Amino acid sequence: MKTKWFRWSTIILIISFVVGMMGNVPLVDASSGPTFDFKESEFDAPSKKGFKYWYNELLSNHTPHHNGYDFITEEGQSQVIKGKFQYGDFRKDLEREWVSIYTYALFDSDASWQKIGRAKTNLDGRIRFEIPENQQLSTGIHLVKLWVEGDGTSANMYVYNLAEEAKTVVFDIDGTLTTDNFENVRSYLEELCDGDYVPKMHKDANRVAQYYADRGYTIVYLTARPYWLTHKSQQWLKDLGFPRGVIHTYDDRGLLVGDKTADYKEAYLHEIAAHGANIHYAYGNATTDIKAYRDFGLAGEQTYIIGPNAGDRGTTPIQSYTEHLKDLNEE
Repeated sequence: MKTKWFRWSTIILIISFVVGMMGNVPLVDASSGPTFDFKESEFDAPSKKGFKYWYNELLSNHTPHHNGYDFITEEGQSQVIKGKFQYGDFRKDLEREWVSIYTYALFDSDASWQKIGRAKTNLDGRIRFEIPENQQLSTGIHLVKLWVEGDGTSANMYVYNLAEEAKTVVFDIDGTLTTDNFENVRSYLEELCDGDYVPKMHKDANRVAQYYADRGYTIVYLTARPYWLTHKSQQWLKDLGFPRGVIHTYDDRGLLVGDKTADYKEAYLHEIAAHGANIHYAYGNATTDIKAYRDFGLAGEQTYIIGPNAGDRGTTPIQSYTEHLKDLNEE
Protein backbone atom coordinates (compact mmCIF):
# COMPACT_ATOMS: atom_id res chain seq x y z
CA MET A 1 0.00 0.00 0.00
CA LYS A 2 2.84 2.33 0.87
CA THR A 3 4.58 1.61 -2.46
CA LYS A 4 1.40 2.39 -4.42
CA TRP A 5 0.94 5.65 -2.53
CA PHE A 6 4.55 6.64 -3.21
CA ARG A 7 4.20 5.88 -6.91
CA TRP A 8 1.07 8.01 -7.29
CA SER A 9 2.56 10.84 -5.23
CA THR A 10 5.58 10.79 -7.52
CA ILE A 11 3.35 10.98 -10.61
CA ILE A 12 1.41 13.91 -9.15
CA LEU A 13 4.67 15.69 -8.30
CA ILE A 14 5.97 15.28 -11.86
CA ILE A 15 2.76 16.60 -13.39
CA SER A 16 2.81 19.55 -11.00
CA PHE A 17 6.37 20.29 -12.05
CA VAL A 18 5.50 20.35 -15.74
CA VAL A 19 2.42 22.51 -15.24
CA GLY A 20 4.49 24.96 -13.21
CA MET A 21 7.28 24.91 -15.75
CA MET A 22 4.85 25.73 -18.54
CA GLY A 23 3.57 28.90 -16.90
CA ASN A 24 0.69 30.00 -19.13
CA VAL A 25 1.83 27.97 -22.14
CA PRO A 26 -0.91 25.75 -23.60
CA LEU A 27 -0.15 22.44 -25.34
CA VAL A 28 0.80 22.60 -28.99
CA ASP A 29 0.37 20.15 -31.31
CA ALA A 30 21.76 14.16 -40.06
CA SER A 31 24.66 15.85 -40.08
CA SER A 32 28.41 16.34 -40.30
CA GLY A 33 28.31 18.15 -36.97
CA PRO A 34 29.63 16.64 -33.72
CA THR A 35 27.53 13.78 -32.37
CA PHE A 36 26.94 12.29 -28.93
CA ASP A 37 29.74 9.75 -29.40
CA PHE A 38 30.71 8.15 -26.09
CA LYS A 39 33.68 6.17 -27.47
CA GLU A 40 32.38 2.98 -25.87
CA SER A 41 34.20 0.72 -28.33
CA GLU A 42 37.52 2.26 -27.26
CA PHE A 43 36.93 1.92 -23.54
CA ASP A 44 38.77 -1.07 -22.10
CA ALA A 45 36.69 -1.59 -18.98
CA PRO A 46 38.55 -2.97 -15.96
CA SER A 47 37.21 -5.89 -13.98
CA LYS A 48 34.25 -5.13 -11.72
CA LYS A 49 35.27 -5.02 -8.08
CA GLY A 50 31.92 -5.73 -6.44
CA PHE A 51 30.29 -3.46 -3.91
CA LYS A 52 31.56 -2.73 -0.45
CA TYR A 53 28.08 -2.95 1.09
CA TRP A 54 25.68 -5.85 0.53
CA TYR A 55 22.64 -3.61 0.20
CA ASN A 56 24.24 -1.86 -2.76
CA GLU A 57 24.73 -5.24 -4.39
CA LEU A 58 20.97 -5.80 -4.11
CA LEU A 59 20.31 -2.28 -5.34
CA SER A 60 22.37 -2.88 -8.48
CA ASN A 61 19.86 -5.52 -9.63
CA HIS A 62 17.66 -2.60 -10.66
CA THR A 63 18.11 -0.36 -13.69
CA PRO A 64 20.96 2.15 -13.25
CA HIS A 65 20.18 5.84 -13.62
CA HIS A 66 23.51 7.62 -13.37
CA ASN A 67 24.48 11.04 -14.67
CA GLY A 68 27.40 13.39 -14.82
CA TYR A 69 27.13 17.17 -15.05
CA ASP A 70 28.38 18.79 -18.25
CA PHE A 71 30.10 22.08 -17.73
CA ILE A 72 31.83 24.93 -19.55
CA THR A 73 35.05 26.30 -18.13
CA GLU A 74 38.05 28.33 -19.27
CA GLU A 75 41.80 28.36 -18.78
CA GLY A 76 42.88 28.99 -15.20
CA GLN A 77 39.57 27.95 -13.63
CA SER A 78 39.20 25.00 -11.27
CA GLN A 79 37.77 21.87 -12.88
CA VAL A 80 35.34 19.89 -10.75
CA ILE A 81 33.75 16.65 -11.92
CA LYS A 82 30.34 15.94 -10.40
CA GLY A 83 28.05 12.94 -10.73
CA LYS A 84 24.95 11.35 -9.28
CA PHE A 85 24.35 7.58 -9.04
CA GLN A 86 20.96 5.93 -8.58
CA TYR A 87 19.09 2.73 -9.36
CA GLY A 88 15.49 1.71 -9.98
CA ASP A 89 12.30 3.50 -10.98
CA PHE A 90 12.38 5.66 -7.88
CA ARG A 91 16.06 6.50 -8.11
CA LYS A 92 17.53 5.00 -4.94
CA ASP A 93 20.95 6.53 -4.26
CA LEU A 94 24.16 4.49 -4.44
CA GLU A 95 25.86 5.29 -1.14
CA ARG A 96 29.52 5.07 -0.11
CA GLU A 97 30.86 3.28 -3.19
CA TRP A 98 33.81 4.07 -5.44
CA VAL A 99 33.58 5.60 -8.91
CA SER A 100 36.55 5.74 -11.31
CA ILE A 101 36.92 8.81 -13.51
CA TYR A 102 38.24 8.59 -17.08
CA THR A 103 38.72 11.29 -19.72
CA TYR A 104 39.02 11.30 -23.50
CA ALA A 105 40.27 14.35 -25.46
CA LEU A 106 37.85 14.57 -28.39
CA PHE A 107 40.02 17.07 -30.29
CA ASP A 108 43.04 14.71 -30.37
CA SER A 109 43.12 12.17 -33.21
CA ASP A 110 45.47 10.00 -31.14
CA ALA A 111 43.39 10.22 -27.96
CA SER A 112 42.66 7.29 -25.69
CA TRP A 113 40.87 6.86 -22.38
CA GLN A 114 42.90 8.05 -19.40
CA LYS A 115 42.06 7.44 -15.75
CA ILE A 116 42.52 10.61 -13.71
CA GLY A 117 41.23 9.49 -10.32
CA ARG A 118 38.37 8.08 -8.30
CA ALA A 119 35.80 9.38 -5.84
CA LYS A 120 33.42 7.82 -3.33
CA THR A 121 29.70 8.56 -3.42
CA ASN A 122 28.23 10.31 -0.39
CA LEU A 123 24.93 9.48 1.31
CA ASP A 124 23.12 11.38 -1.46
CA GLY A 125 24.69 9.22 -4.17
CA ARG A 126 26.92 12.05 -5.39
CA ILE A 127 30.60 12.45 -6.15
CA ARG A 128 32.72 15.58 -6.36
CA PHE A 129 36.22 15.33 -7.75
CA GLU A 130 38.43 18.40 -8.22
CA ILE A 131 40.99 17.63 -10.89
CA PRO A 132 44.52 18.23 -9.56
CA GLU A 133 46.43 21.09 -11.21
CA ASN A 134 48.92 18.76 -12.85
CA GLN A 135 46.10 16.76 -14.46
CA GLN A 136 43.77 19.56 -15.52
CA LEU A 137 42.03 19.10 -18.83
CA SER A 138 43.60 21.09 -21.65
CA THR A 139 41.80 23.48 -23.98
CA GLY A 140 39.18 21.69 -26.05
CA ILE A 141 36.23 19.36 -25.57
CA HIS A 142 36.66 16.34 -23.31
CA LEU A 143 34.46 13.31 -22.82
CA VAL A 144 34.34 12.05 -19.23
CA LYS A 145 33.24 8.60 -18.11
CA LEU A 146 32.15 7.99 -14.52
CA TRP A 147 32.54 4.23 -14.02
CA VAL A 148 30.99 2.54 -10.99
CA GLU A 149 33.65 0.13 -9.79
CA GLY A 150 31.14 -2.20 -8.12
CA ASP A 151 29.15 -3.27 -11.20
CA GLY A 152 30.69 -1.53 -14.21
CA THR A 153 27.74 0.75 -14.93
CA SER A 154 28.60 4.29 -15.96
CA ALA A 155 27.60 7.79 -16.97
CA ASN A 156 29.05 10.03 -19.68
CA MET A 157 29.47 13.79 -19.56
CA TYR A 158 31.31 16.56 -21.41
CA VAL A 159 33.71 19.29 -20.34
CA TYR A 160 34.16 22.27 -22.67
CA ASN A 161 37.40 24.06 -21.81
CA LEU A 162 37.29 27.26 -23.85
CA ALA A 163 40.45 29.14 -24.83
CA GLU A 164 38.48 32.08 -26.23
CA GLU A 165 34.91 33.21 -26.69
CA ALA A 166 32.81 30.55 -28.40
CA LYS A 167 29.73 31.44 -30.40
CA THR A 168 26.88 29.61 -28.71
CA VAL A 169 23.23 28.78 -29.32
CA VAL A 170 20.86 27.70 -26.53
CA PHE A 171 17.89 25.35 -26.85
CA ASP A 172 15.17 24.64 -24.31
CA ILE A 173 13.90 21.05 -24.63
CA ASP A 174 10.30 20.52 -23.48
CA GLY A 175 7.83 22.15 -25.85
CA THR A 176 10.72 23.55 -27.87
CA LEU A 177 12.41 20.44 -29.25
CA THR A 178 9.64 18.08 -28.15
CA THR A 179 6.15 18.68 -29.52
CA ASP A 180 4.79 19.71 -26.13
CA ASN A 181 5.72 20.00 -22.49
CA PHE A 182 4.08 16.69 -21.53
CA GLU A 183 6.11 14.45 -23.84
CA ASN A 184 8.77 14.05 -21.16
CA VAL A 185 6.15 13.18 -18.53
CA ARG A 186 4.63 10.53 -20.80
CA SER A 187 8.05 9.00 -21.24
CA TYR A 188 8.70 8.89 -17.48
CA LEU A 189 5.31 7.41 -16.66
CA GLU A 190 5.85 4.75 -19.31
CA GLU A 191 9.16 3.92 -17.65
CA LEU A 192 7.36 3.26 -14.36
CA CYS A 193 5.20 0.75 -16.23
CA ASP A 194 8.15 -0.81 -18.09
CA GLY A 195 7.18 1.00 -21.29
CA ASP A 196 9.47 2.42 -23.95
CA TYR A 197 7.70 5.57 -25.06
CA VAL A 198 9.93 7.98 -26.99
CA PRO A 199 8.97 11.67 -26.68
CA LYS A 200 7.90 13.18 -30.00
CA MET A 201 10.16 15.74 -31.62
CA HIS A 202 9.11 18.80 -33.60
CA LYS A 203 9.89 17.87 -37.19
CA ASP A 204 13.36 19.06 -38.23
CA ALA A 205 14.23 20.42 -34.78
CA ASN A 206 17.35 18.24 -34.87
CA ARG A 207 18.30 19.62 -38.29
CA VAL A 208 18.10 23.18 -36.99
CA ALA A 209 20.44 22.30 -34.13
CA GLN A 210 22.72 20.56 -36.63
CA TYR A 211 22.72 23.69 -38.80
CA TYR A 212 24.44 25.56 -35.98
CA ALA A 213 26.78 22.71 -35.06
CA ASP A 214 27.94 22.46 -38.68
CA ARG A 215 28.87 26.15 -38.48
CA GLY A 216 30.97 25.79 -35.37
CA TYR A 217 28.51 26.88 -32.70
CA THR A 218 28.66 25.42 -29.22
CA ILE A 219 25.26 23.87 -28.52
CA VAL A 220 23.70 24.19 -25.07
CA TYR A 221 20.54 22.30 -24.09
CA LEU A 222 19.14 24.24 -21.13
CA THR A 223 16.16 22.65 -19.41
CA ALA A 224 14.27 22.98 -16.13
CA ARG A 225 14.00 19.19 -15.97
CA PRO A 226 15.30 17.79 -12.66
CA TYR A 227 18.76 16.23 -12.55
CA TRP A 228 17.36 12.69 -12.41
CA LEU A 229 16.23 13.08 -16.02
CA THR A 230 19.70 14.03 -17.28
CA HIS A 231 20.55 10.59 -18.62
CA LYS A 232 17.14 10.20 -20.26
CA SER A 233 17.53 13.63 -21.88
CA GLN A 234 21.02 12.78 -23.11
CA GLN A 235 19.83 9.48 -24.58
CA TRP A 236 16.84 11.13 -26.32
CA LEU A 237 19.04 13.77 -27.93
CA LYS A 238 21.51 11.10 -29.05
CA ASP A 239 18.84 8.77 -30.45
CA LEU A 240 17.04 11.56 -32.34
CA GLY A 241 20.23 12.71 -34.02
CA PHE A 242 20.80 16.01 -32.26
CA PRO A 243 24.38 17.28 -32.31
CA ARG A 244 26.59 16.98 -29.27
CA GLY A 245 26.14 19.74 -26.73
CA VAL A 246 26.22 20.72 -23.10
CA ILE A 247 23.12 19.52 -21.21
CA HIS A 248 22.14 21.48 -18.13
CA THR A 249 19.37 20.31 -15.81
CA TYR A 250 18.13 21.64 -12.47
CA ASP A 251 20.32 20.12 -9.76
CA ASP A 252 18.71 21.37 -6.55
CA ARG A 253 16.12 19.62 -4.44
CA GLY A 254 12.46 19.97 -5.37
CA LEU A 255 11.07 21.09 -8.71
CA LEU A 256 11.06 24.46 -10.44
CA VAL A 257 7.76 26.25 -10.89
CA GLY A 258 6.69 29.66 -12.18
CA ASP A 259 9.18 32.51 -12.37
CA LYS A 260 11.83 30.43 -10.61
CA THR A 261 12.29 28.65 -13.93
CA ALA A 262 13.16 31.92 -15.69
CA ASP A 263 15.52 32.95 -12.87
CA TYR A 264 17.30 29.60 -12.98
CA LYS A 265 17.81 29.81 -16.75
CA GLU A 266 18.95 33.41 -16.70
CA ALA A 267 21.48 32.65 -13.96
CA TYR A 268 22.93 29.77 -15.98
CA LEU A 269 23.26 31.94 -19.09
CA HIS A 270 25.26 34.46 -17.07
CA GLU A 271 27.40 31.64 -15.68
CA ILE A 272 28.42 30.20 -19.05
CA ALA A 273 28.84 33.66 -20.56
CA ALA A 274 31.35 34.41 -17.81
CA HIS A 275 33.32 31.35 -18.96
CA GLY A 276 33.50 32.30 -22.62
CA ALA A 277 30.15 31.27 -24.14
CA ASN A 278 29.14 34.11 -26.47
CA ILE A 279 25.41 33.49 -26.79
CA HIS A 280 24.19 34.51 -30.23
CA TYR A 281 20.74 32.89 -30.28
CA ALA A 282 18.31 31.11 -27.95
CA TYR A 283 15.26 28.93 -28.66
CA GLY A 284 12.24 28.35 -26.42
CA ASN A 285 8.48 28.07 -26.24
CA ALA A 286 7.36 29.32 -22.82
CA THR A 287 6.93 32.75 -21.32
CA THR A 288 9.62 31.74 -18.83
CA ASP A 289 12.03 31.20 -21.73
CA ILE A 290 11.20 34.64 -23.13
CA LYS A 291 11.75 36.26 -19.74
CA ALA A 292 15.04 34.44 -19.12
CA TYR A 293 16.48 35.31 -22.53
CA ARG A 294 15.28 38.93 -22.39
CA ASP A 295 16.57 39.50 -18.84
CA PHE A 296 19.92 38.01 -19.84
CA GLY A 297 20.12 40.63 -22.58
CA LEU A 298 19.21 38.90 -25.83
CA ALA A 299 17.28 40.98 -28.36
CA GLY A 300 14.06 39.84 -30.02
CA GLU A 301 15.84 38.93 -33.25
CA GLN A 302 18.13 36.65 -31.24
CA THR A 303 15.24 34.88 -29.49
CA TYR A 304 13.28 32.27 -31.43
CA ILE A 305 10.00 31.07 -29.96
CA ILE A 306 7.81 28.22 -31.22
CA GLY A 307 4.22 27.47 -30.19
CA PRO A 308 1.43 29.71 -28.87
CA ASN A 309 3.88 32.30 -27.51
CA ALA A 310 5.71 32.71 -30.82
CA GLY A 311 6.35 36.40 -31.44
CA ASP A 312 5.39 37.52 -27.93
CA ARG A 313 7.31 40.49 -26.50
CA GLY A 314 9.10 41.13 -29.76
CA THR A 315 10.59 37.65 -30.13
CA THR A 316 11.08 36.03 -33.52
CA PRO A 317 8.29 33.51 -34.19
CA ILE A 318 8.83 29.99 -35.57
CA GLN A 319 5.86 28.38 -37.28
CA SER A 320 7.77 25.19 -38.04
CA TYR A 321 11.39 24.16 -37.93
CA THR A 322 11.17 23.04 -41.55
CA GLU A 323 10.36 26.59 -42.68
CA HIS A 324 12.78 28.08 -40.18
CA LEU A 325 15.61 25.94 -41.57
CA LYS A 326 14.86 27.22 -45.08
CA ASP A 327 15.11 30.79 -43.77
CA LEU A 328 18.42 30.05 -42.05
CA ASN A 329 19.88 28.54 -45.20
CA GLU A 330 18.87 31.62 -47.20
CA GLU A 331 20.68 34.03 -44.89
